[in-house]
Amino acid sequence: MDKKIVCNVMVGTEYFTLNPNTEFDEEIVRKAANLINEKMQHYQQKNGIKSTQRLLALSALDFVMSNLKSDLQYEDFQDSVSEKLLGLEKTVDSVIETQF
Repeated sequence: MDKKIVCNVMVGTEYFTLNPNTEFDEEIVRKAANLINEKMQHYQQKNGIKSTQRLLALSALDFVMSNLKSDLQYEDFQDSVSEKLLGLEKTVDSVIETQF
């Protein structure tokens, strides 16, 4: 029988009990909760915000903006790699054509 993983985390002022599928997922959950709490603490210290709801909203906005930026950078990277691969393919094709 598989061992069921139980992961208790606190985000802001709320406790959550989650059941991640793997120990790796549990580690990700714990790191995510920790990052959210650190971001909330950063905004609280920087801006003097007391409202947990506002701190969570700012933290969520920050993380989503970061995620979107990473997605766009990844798409640009994929496009660049695809262009270079097409260039290499054309170069190889021209070399093969001149050999035969």
